Amino acid sequence: MGFDGMPRAGIREIAAAAGVSEATVDRVLHGRPNVRPGTAERVLAAAAACRYLPEAEIARLARPDRKRLTVVFPRSANPFIRGLNHELREWAQVRDRGARIHSYLLDSMDPAVLARSLRRLGRKSDAIAFFGVDHPEVRDEADRLVDQGKLVLTLISDLTGSRRQGFVGIDNLAAGRTAAFLLASASGGRPGKLAVVAATRQFRAHVERELGFQELIQRDHPNLQFAGTLEGQDDSWTNMQMTLALLDRHPDLVGIYNVGGSSEGIGMALRRTGRLGQVRLVGHGFSADTRRMLEEGVMMAVLTQRNQTLLEVLIDQLHAAEPPAPLPMQIIFPTNLPGPAHRPGAAPGGRDRS
Repeated sequence: MGFDGMPRAGIREIAAAAGVSEATVDRVLHGRPNVRPGTAERVLAAAAACRYLPEAEIARLARPDRKRLTVVFPRSANPFIRGLNHELREWAQVRDRGARIHSYLLDSMDPAVLARSLRRLGRKSDAIAFFGVDHPEVRDEADRLVDQGKLVLTLISDLTGSRRQGFVGIDNLAAGRTAAFLLASASGGRPGKLAVVAATRQFRAHVERELGFQELIQRDHPNLQFAGTLEGQDDSWTNMQMTLALLDRHPDLVGIYNVGGSSEGIGMALRRTGRLGQVRLVGHGFSADTRRMLEEGVMMAVLTQRNQTLLEVLIDQLHAAEPPAPLPMQIIFPTNLPGPAHRPGAAPGGRDRS
């Protein structure tokens, strides 16, 4: 049934009425690019005549001020990032907010690759948001986009010294202090060592989380020593191999803080060595794998943010006059897991481009 209780036509009927393909109808109704204005007008007129959408929705699709937002995530083995990208694409299908949203998974841990990608994608975008690699090439490209009148936002990980207009993410220094508090409390005042696992120190978020972590440990917990930071590129196999070597070097290790993703590899190392329960693990990014690790007692806690809030704030920045405040941070324990209906990563992934 249609919005007014009358039988509603489908994509096929709209395509026939407009004299275009069903694929073209789908592109117009979802605000995707590469459709001629005249063709889009015919499709929207047919959709209105077929009573496919309410008049207000037709008006939103037809208005010329819908901004094109491009979102760039790093292509890695990090399940949380892949899940967030999929969630953004699903979310973009059912939200208008005056924006056409397109997301990409790119090999963007390499600063030169990310800078070139920003330059290329920025040409056809009104706004671009990306997971920042803290490097002069990336900063300079972000500043050039600002000079061209583009809205530039960093997402989850920020840039140092950039003129980007806003950062959408949690307070990463506070996240590091929170992880230190949790692991120090779990130690019960006993002496031991703590380690950090990162993807790369070129992610400012990872550096800030490590700094907050070390700050609180050094200030308040003299019984605990820092065993160092490992960089695993958010790869589960690499994280596992590094953690196995770490556990062998430090039999007195009592905690690991993973400031990045792919915690599953660290968990596999703890299982192999029989150190579950002896070495506590705190990580970031609530996804299907970290949920399972919480359920099985491999992880003590996961620090994250509500993804829906992150996406809402991101889109609101297209029309906001002020940069956003830090997002509220969530701490998920085995005792407060969201219900199955909110389980992340349950839907299959999509293509790398929408």
